[in-house]
Amino acid sequence: MRRFARDRASLAAAVALLVVVVASLSGGPIASTTLGHNGEDLFPYAVNLSFKPVGPWTRVPNVHNAQSLADSSLAPPPKSAGRALLILGADGQLGRDEFIRLFDSGKASIEVGIGGALIAALIGVPLGALAGFFGRWLDAIVSRLTELVMALPMILLLVLVSVRLRSTLVPISIRHVMPPGVFEVAVTIGIFTAFYPLRLVRAQMLTLRNAEFVDAERMIGASNFRIIVRHLFPHLLPTLLVWGAVAAGTNILLEVGLSFIGAGVPITTPTWGSMLTTTWGTIYAPRPYNASVYTPWLTIIPTLAIVITVVSLNQVSEGARRALAPREL
Repeated sequence: MRRFARDRASLAAAVALLVVVVASLSGGPIASTTLGHNGEDLFPYAVNLSFKPVGPWTRVPNVHNAQSLADSSLAPPPKSAGRALLILGADGQLGRDEFIRLFDSGKASIEVGIGGALIAALIGVPLGALAGFFGRWLDAIVSRLTELVMALPMILLLVLVSVRLRSTLVPISIRHVMPPGVFEVAVTIGIFTAFYPLRLVRAQMLTLRNAEFVDAERMIGASNFRIIVRHLFPHLLPTLLVWGAVAAGTNILLEVGLSFIGAGVPITTPTWGSMLTTTWGTIYAPRPYNASVYTPWLTIIPTLAIVITVVSLNQVSEGARRALAPREL
């Protein structure tokens, strides 16, 4: 920790990442309570006659879910209606609060990133440890299966499996913790990225299994399970921590890509990817640029959130690698 703290860039990235995670997990409810509305409330008067949303720090008539967007273009707002503050403006033609949806979207995207990495580790680490430690036919089977998965087009498999899971499984969600659709996408990404930790663990196990301390453990009668869990796994943990930070960032980008393909988290659950597709559509229904309805904030805001999170994760992983290998400083 002292070596990591001396790396100012990595320390700043860790602080930025902590702020993003805390804000994403708790910012939505706090902002909703403070502003008096949530990210699903529609503000018909937050868009003009061309359905162009208002920009940041705009106060609009506090009329939401009371009438359709078409009615708002014909009738003036009630005089008794107060004013609602949209800190980052509206999110599009529906006139929802972009600020609150940014927090809600971050929660889902970060859960996909971290959840996908955890599932990949749960699959890849045990298989890699067993294959590398025991070798022979077990190593041959695991290695061939890994090579088979690596040879297949990942994006195509992610699309097929994601759509299949969505149509056959009841959406799994935990109230206020995991929105619908997040678990299915995290499982899909985790399954098809498990070969990364598998290969890392297997390569280290092939070296560690011949170490002298392993022979000493065998001589005193230690079981293979004890050797792997108590004596070899601590050697794997630093590498897995570095990989996990990179994998979480990569998974967030995968979720964004799946959203543009139309196979990501359902549109009823906001994510950073779906915020971008609200503006630009998907590959099946793209939305060309239209100056009369386009506002750059709807692209800049979620893109900045993605960039800050992914770059911070990569920098933290680099700082952790240096801290865990002090001779490279």
